[in-house]
Amino acid sequence: MNNRWEKILSLANRHLEAAWYVLTVVVPAILCTGRRPVIFSRFAGMGDIICTFPAALELKKRHPGAAFIYNCAASYAVLPRMAGVTERVTSFRNIGVVGHWYGWLLAGYYHFSYADEDSHAASTEIAIREYGRSFGVETGDAHPRLAVDREALTRVKSHLVRLGSGPENLIIIHPGPSWPVRTWPHGHWLELLRSLRERGFTNIVQIGAGVRTYTNVGAEEFPSLPETMSLVDQLSLEETIALISLARLFIGIDSGLLHFAACMQTTAVGIFGPTSPSLRFAPAFAKSCVTSRVECQGCHHRIPRLHWEKGCPYDIKCMQTITVEDVLRTCLENLPAAQN
Repeated sequence: MNNRWEKILSLANRHLEAAWYVLTVVVPAILCTGRRPVIFSRFAGMGDIICTFPAALELKKRHPGAAFIYNCAASYAVLPRMAGVTERVTSFRNIGVVGHWYGWLLAGYYHFSYADEDSHAASTEIAIREYGRSFGVETGDAHPRLAVDREALTRVKSHLVRLGSGPENLIIIHPGPSWPVRTWPHGHWLELLRSLRERGFTNIVQIGAGVRTYTNVGAEEFPSLPETMSLVDQLSLEETIALISLARLFIGIDSGLLHFAACMQTTAVGIFGPTSPSLRFAPAFAKSCVTSRVECQGCHHRIPRLHWEKGCPYDIKCMQTITVEDVLRTCLENLPAAQN
């Protein structure tokens, strides 16, 4: 009986929260513009959100004059603004209730999802195209450009000066933290950095977060690496994007920061195991990504998916077996102008 009442109360709370969202967000938008608003929604990681923007920009053409709202995690609210999607950004987790019960107040409701999220399906095309195709628009496969203001660029240049560095031949690295199945071994990073420095590439800056917490695996930590300059936990999201835009090369695991590099057209070497760059990035960008040669590589796009829902049965062999030599070779292929 208690369980039944808990479910009833939970449902009632969701509807009350949805009603409040409508009263405080949707209705004011209608009164302000005289038109019903359009809501785009993607409550996921930074890379997933960015990949919806080309579709959102195309879908906006269906609703001239409408007020547009993008709903995502509050920490990523700057991204829709930087992509020119909308200045109106909300962070309401039960937005589906609004789309279902209050759809009559909306000119459009677009919740973005893709096949890899379905336990009975898997993606077969780049996510950007899939997001657009699901709503009948053609997007191409290029990442959207993100606009960085001058103040953010000025701040990151000041950070570099403080480190005794500058934008010349700048290499940015992002080793994590992330899901354990996306992490390249710490020792591999140390060897890669040592090899780059031996070849004269010494302007190397590490960015990202120091610790990330996941609901099913706990906290993941990746410490600052020696012989690099660290801006870990020191940059805002916009500053991170600004810094990446200055880099000669970005080296990192599959993460939102790699998507930033694609947006800013910064040459990047991505290191991939459970996911496949061909389903995340345009061919011109993906060609510089390094993948494992194990048979189960790209398991995220297969049925069943095992890697982070139930754990990898092969001890994350895909990431363990990507060699330093392969990553170094790809880096050097993209650094000819920086060699001393």
